[in-house]
Amino acid sequence: MPFMDLIKKAIFEEEPQAAPQPGKPAVTPAAAARPIDPAPAAYVPMGTRDNQFYARLAKQTDLSAVPELAKIEAFAAPLSSVITDKALRYKAVLATAQSQGGLTKDAILKGFDALLNVLNSSATTFNKQTDDVSRTEVDAKIAQVSDINESIQQKQKEIADLQQQVKSMQSQTEVSRAKLQEAKNNFAAALERRRAEIQQQRKEFETILG
Repeated sequence: MPFMDLIKKAIFEEEPQAAPQPGKPAVTPAAAARPIDPAPAAYVPMGTRDNQFYARLAKQTDLSAVPELAKIEAFAAPLSSVITDKALRYKAVLATAQSQGGLTKDAILKGFDALLNVLNSSATTFNKQTDDVSRTEVDAKIAQVSDINESIQQKQKEIADLQQQVKSMQSQTEVSRAKLQEAKNNFAAALERRRAEIQQQRKEFETILG
């Protein structure tokens, strides 16, 4: 799923509805006829956890995406049950890969650098798209609130209705802003996690391959 779809999903996904409380008195027709002020929407962040952005970043930066890394993994796979020590296994694999596939330590390390470049590119794309969403979903609502406030001043007879619209739109703005910020936080966490994983793998290969 593209980042733009993930961002919009993070903002617009439906919140779970509260189940009816048992034992509440039945609503009479007269009570049902009375208008009820809508409660302002509340947004509660889901907290830190594995998120949809990490899954996408991990897919984009899988070792199989880089031919050199995919090649050494292909050489290593048959030996996983034969040589259980990772360092010894990859040293043996490098020797085989050099002779049979022309693979070098430098090419392998550059493969990890390529994955980090993919992460950086994804970060750039994500930041641009969140800015676009902010303009259309947050700033646009703020502008609408301003327009409605002007209408309230011009049409005093409609002031009660327009003020209710303002409250509703301000609530929507805060919800969108909170969700967009959570999306940014989740992406930042996923980005740093995946970057750290790749950097750790790079260090391991650098050590293993001498």
